Amino acid sequence: MRLSSTSGHRSYRLHRVLPLAAAALITTSCVAGGGEDGSGDGGGGGGKDGGGSSPNADGGPLASSIASSTTLGSDLQLDVNSLERHGGEVALLRMTLTNNGEEDVKGIDILRYPSRADGAPYSASGVSLIDTKNYQRYRPLMRAGETDCLCESWQGDVRRIEAGDSLDFWVAFPAPPEDVTEMTVNTTVTPDMPAVPISEAAEVDQEIVDTPVDDPLILGLRSLQDDLGGDSSREETGDETSIMLSSDVLFEVNESELTSDADSALEEVAEEIDASGTESVRIDGYTDDTGDDSINEPLSEDRAEEVRERLEEYTESSGLTFETAGHGSSDPVANNDTEEGRQKNRRVTITFEK
Repeated sequence: MRLSSTSGHRSYRLHRVLPLAAAALITTSCVAGGGEDGSGDGGGGGGKDGGGSSPNADGGPLASSIASSTTLGSDLQLDVNSLERHGGEVALLRMTLTNNGEEDVKGIDILRYPSRADGAPYSASGVSLIDTKNYQRYRPLMRAGETDCLCESWQGDVRRIEAGDSLDFWVAFPAPPEDVTEMTVNTTVTPDMPAVPISEAAEVDQEIVDTPVDDPLILGLRSLQDDLGGDSSREETGDETSIMLSSDVLFEVNESELTSDADSALEEVAEEIDASGTESVRIDGYTDDTGDDSINEPLSEDRAEEVRERLEEYTESSGLTFETAGHGSSDPVANNDTEEGRQKNRRVTITFEK
């Protein structure tokens, strides 16, 4: 599974509407335990400006992952040694790339994104940090006026990693908000490494902090979840949640009176609304394109009103306001040419800020 930038979305399955868990957003990887300070041992050559590693209390890395998208396969291992705040503006990630195979690696542009351009140094520009709390992807800081990141770079046409050897490297990112205590490390060649703790550096690397950089690139993320039966789904951005409930569960055909099956779903939604601390809720009703809009539009509006009345009964937050609208068959989310698509289009969407 992959978390997408704002321009796209991703989907995965769950059994019922639940609050989005950060752990569910991230691709499972092989994660090694470690302390919150320092890093594991790594051979090979580190660079200045933050290269090298600082041992964890137990001597191991904070996280590890095996390559899944290169010809090296399981012979290539990436370890997270440390993730530290250096001052208020920079987060410094230190990692180790290890060749566990029996053959030398004859190029390390696999860590670069996009692929290496002529004359550009090899680097770890393909590494990102993901903030699952605020739904944001952090790209490496870019040196001011240059085409590569504020990170370890290796000049020359080829940097060889011999069999059994390793390479330490570092990448600088914009620092996340102070209340973010862990981030997911994403690379171009391995599964994601979730819940990597971020700590304060014992000694700020002033050379890195003082390096001029371009404006930070922080991308918004969103996620989309569907349940197993298509009865509910949800879409989340950094500041808003939309829960989509199938009208087939909430109502009988062509009716706007809630069924008994609707109660449990709406009770869960009400609990989440209360927990969010929101002050307003928007409820939108939709139908498929079967029939005439002169029927579909008032039906969708009546259904939105019915859901509003039930949510007002179930929610406990004071001062909560509701807004409703019926849209008929407009704004379909699936193809109306199939029964499955029509079922998805028959829905009531409940939207609120987090």
